[in-house]
Amino acid sequence: MARIGNIKLRSLEKTKNFYLWELKKEGLTESERSKYLLALKSIKKIIQEKEKSGEKEKHNVLNAFKTSGHLR
Repeated sequence: MARIGNIKLRSLEKTKNFYLWELKKEGLTESERSKYLLALKSIKKIIQEKEKSGEKEKHNVLNAFKTSGHLR
């Protein structure tokens, strides 16, 4: 689980959205649907942990610096 620390919050959000989109497909087998739901549950948990740890806040501060012209 140490590798999870390297995953960016933005990547997790994109992956979550992809799985939600895939779940809307009508042709999924019950097994596929179950795997997507399990993956979504894990992704949501990781996102919550990262948000609690302040990663989202760090990202927002960095973006504020970029838009203000301090970082180029």
